[in-house]
Amino acid sequence: MFVPSALVLEKSGGLWGPFLRNYLSDTPAIVSIIEESSKASIVFDKSLPGVLFAEPCFLSKAFLQKIKVRKSTDPTFRFCLLGEAPAADKGALFDAVFPAMPSPVDLNKRFVEILPMPELLRLLVVDDEEEIGIMVRDYLDGRKSPAFEVTCAANGEKALEAIARERPDAILLDIKMPVMDGREFYEKFKAMKLEIPVIVFFDSISGEELSEMRRFGDPAVIEKGYKGSSLSAMMLLVKKLVYFRAK
Repeated sequence: MFVPSALVLEKSGGLWGPFLRNYLSDTPAIVSIIEESSKASIVFDKSLPGVLFAEPCFLSKAFLQKIKVRKSTDPTFRFCLLGEAPAADKGALFDAVFPAMPSPVDLNKRFVEILPMPELLRLLVVDDEEEIGIMVRDYLDGRKSPAFEVTCAANGEKALEAIARERPDAILLDIKMPVMDGREFYEKFKAMKLEIPVIVFFDSISGEELSEMRRFGDPAVIEKGYKGSSLSAMMLLVKKLVYFRAK
């Protein structure tokens, strides 16, 4: 099993490492932080990270050449510069440049935009409220790069049947449902050992149930709130989780 990892190269005492480790904490990605230039190339070669975050001081000519080779051989690899971009002729190497530390929201929007995605993402919405599935489908309808195919299931039992018919790329899961609720579904789902990202659509009254679910795994969470903001965050999280899912 392979999970894309993240490598952060920054000088000792920097804030990027903890910031990015926290940002990626809802994915299975392993985040490595290297503070010594002498170790950067060795770790890069050994770990083959899916994403590299690096301050300019780490970018020797030899290391830049390694990055060029990696980008030419692995189309899913992404390189983000942490600081002002150096000479313009190196700019083609950078998928994103962050001259200063952005807010978590801004980082999320800019970072997810550069991640490679399949042409189509299949999302399974598990919720007994029909309007939730309709709302998600309407929000994602017509989008490209990727396009979204949304399937709905009214409870955990129906969701397991849907997964058996066609495996989704991600699952958006409610907790409180009849027949089989989110807790029961998640326990059975984890026992199946399917590497499909699960996002729990969480509200404040579901805290105890969410804690019970975490006995079996650590699903990502989107808090139910204002329609536009929660759906936008959900879409970005789906893309991030799909990129960092186990393969």
